[in-house]
Amino acid sequence: MADGGAPDPLLTLRRSIASNSPPTPTTSAEAVASNATDNLALATHLYFSSPEPLSYPLSTLTRFISSSNPVDLRSIYFAWQKKDVAIPDYIASAQQLNEELAGPEGAGGKVQNLVFVERLDLITWLEGASDESEYITPLEGDAEKAAAGTAAGVASGAAGGSATVPSSGRVVKTIDARLQEIYNEERPIANRNTVLRGFKPT
Repeated sequence: MADGGAPDPLLTLRRSIASNSPPTPTTSAEAVASNATDNLALATHLYFSSPEPLSYPLSTLTRFISSSNPVDLRSIYFAWQKKDVAIPDYIASAQQLNEELAGPEGAGGKVQNLVFVERLDLITWLEGASDESEYITPLEGDAEKAAAGTAAGVASGAAGGSATVPSSGRVVKTIDARLQEIYNEERPIANRNTVLRGFKPT
């Protein structure tokens, strides 16, 4: 069963799809065959057998953001299930599922409809066609690494850090010592007139 130290559910779903071992909706956290169901209106958990056995509540909020709010795992899984259907069919299926969820035997909750660009972005990311998504917030560790990498790049000049700005506000370019030696050894460029007549004193 998933807990606070469990892997990210979005990453787990992506990896299970990559390994051709999609998760199974279940009616409890226990991963036994009798609890498996094809009816997402009855399911309360999503069981993953790969890359490691894990079970997440379908109400788990994910890092996928829609309309400034995190989208739950049930909505994410439903969008992936309906990845090949047309938008009208996807919307109609979501409405029907929401009615069943609210019914007497339903598991409760509500599936959130994702707009076309959100659904396309999600499916592209889940299936590994893209490593980035504008709707998925980075994991804390990834965000810190990216910030550290940007800071290191600026400090080393790799990301716009080739010039320093002193307190006077004037930009002072820094030149590598070896490069300065090469510049010092360069001869002035001369044209035909300067070759024949020499350089005029200034």
